[in-house]
Amino acid sequence: MFLSVLAVCCALVAVLLVGNGVRALRRGARSLTRLLALVAGTVLLALDALVVVLARVDTPTSSAVLVLVLAVAGYVAVAFLVFLGAALAYGHVRVSEQAEALVVLGCGLVHGQVSPMLRSRLDRAVEVFRRSDAAGRTPVVVASGGQGADEDRTEADAMAEYLVGHGVPADLVLREPRSRNTRENLRFSSAVLQDAGVDGRTLVVTNDYHVMRTAITARRTGLDARVLGAPTARQAVPSAFLREFAAVLVMHRWWHLAAVVAIVALWSLGLATGVLPR
Repeated sequence: MFLSVLAVCCALVAVLLVGNGVRALRRGARSLTRLLALVAGTVLLALDALVVVLARVDTPTSSAVLVLVLAVAGYVAVAFLVFLGAALAYGHVRVSEQAEALVVLGCGLVHGQVSPMLRSRLDRAVEVFRRSDAAGRTPVVVASGGQGADEDRTEADAMAEYLVGHGVPADLVLREPRSRNTRENLRFSSAVLQDAGVDGRTLVVTNDYHVMRTAITARRTGLDARVLGAPTARQAVPSAFLREFAAVLVMHRWWHLAAVVAIVALWSLGLATGVLPR
């Protein structure tokens, strides 16, 4: 009964993920990062089928393999749920929205213009800028983002243009046009602020799905900053959170590898001692 309920739940989640991935394909998405929902849904369907087959075969060997598959898959599922809960909680932590500096992280352009995801970050930065300015603490805003291989200008230039067009004075917009990832965003932006002589409270603005990894990276790079989340478009949520989960797994890969090795070792011990059938 438990396996039947589990199989049905996995199948439902997989169908939802595949559906989201198909819609992304229809909108023109082609990169792996934008199709992670489709990939994850397909993998989950394959895993679901494997579990069903192993359960139906019902031999000592298939039962032992089924235990191992469920143990490893269960670990990944628990890790994802912990990540998701922490990311959502961190993204909704109340932050005093006043600062001497705002750093907006880039995330790609569409035909040389800011993407909907990036626009969400910039709009949040403009909102925070206005609140800080009204409270008497007018911050500088760092537009942080380099030029991708498929982009005809830097993200920083497009972001700065958007910020100025939405009321942020041009002399308060600083550009960081070299970064290619989150770590470089934070490290190079910190250098830009130091060169400009800006000190004090810094807020980093990104999307809510990206808040947790940005905060971890900020601590690792020694940047004393709080991270503020902007809304993520509903259709982008599955792939965005899956991509972040994969990135966090890579950041802590040795811990997770050690956990999987421990699971396999316990499974092997169970086989050797007869606790599990062979």
